[in-house]
Amino acid sequence: MTSRLLLAALAATASFVVACGGDEKPTSQSPAGGADKNQQALLDYARCMRENGIDMPDPKFEGGRVTMRAGGGPGSGTTPEQMRKAQQACAKYQEAIKPPELDDEERAEMKQAALANARCMREHGVPDFPDPTFDSSGGAQIRITKELDPENPSFQKAMKACAKTMPGALAAGGTKP
Repeated sequence: MTSRLLLAALAATASFVVACGGDEKPTSQSPAGGADKNQQALLDYARCMRENGIDMPDPKFEGGRVTMRAGGGPGSGTTPEQMRKAQQACAKYQEAIKPPELDDEERAEMKQAALANARCMREHGVPDFPDPTFDSSGGAQIRITKELDPENPSFQKAMKACAKTMPGALAAGGTKP
């Protein structure tokens, strides 16, 4: 997958990603000289989430790929309400993450992957997992409501099983497939 598509998927799934759990401790990684604005926005978002009580380490940038762990998984002590408040407090940083322009083929690939991910989640024990909605640029939004309970072990298990279906999405353990 191209790094453009990976970044687009990461930006498009940012709301979904932060609902997933992770156990890595925060780092103080800073972007290398000349790092682009998206890298800085991702670093600022992770810092803001930590400042608002969510254990979210800085993303790692290696070889054109982004790996990001999200805080708030099982055993973290983070409630959905704490996550929601932190997301609201950090929205300006999340909004600064701009996906690259995708061509029609990349947009179609990302849409199919997002739909496949939703189907997979339903097939793996989360029957009410919604299909994503798509904006004009091809970005996918997935609304994870409190009724779905991302803390539920069956949700976490489905996340792990379905991580491979969504480019840019992180497994519950935070690793990129």
